[in-house]
Amino acid sequence: MFSSFKQQSSQWQQQFARRQSAGPLQRLLAWLILGLMLLAGAAILVFMLLLSWILIPILLFRHRAKVKAWQQRQQGGASGEAGAEQPRSVIEGEVLRKRED
Repeated sequence: MFSSFKQQSSQWQQQFARRQSAGPLQRLLAWLILGLMLLAGAAILVFMLLLSWILIPILLFRHRAKVKAWQQRQQGGASGEAGAEQPRSVIEGEVLRKRED
């Protein structure tokens, strides 16, 4: 069991040593790609941050306006019930048959 682990670790070390012996052009390309990926991630982060700074106040304003309108409707409904009568619709009809159950 331990011998297979030692063999595996020696293989990993050999592979790592081969990768370390890469040419300067490959290292430069790897660093360039890593830098571009970090730059793209930072740009996305800044874009999302600015978008949130723009959208959050707008959404809060809309929510507060909806709550204010709802409160005004509730207050208007409460005062309307106590005050003048609201018009009601009347359904007229005729009873043809009444069951005596």
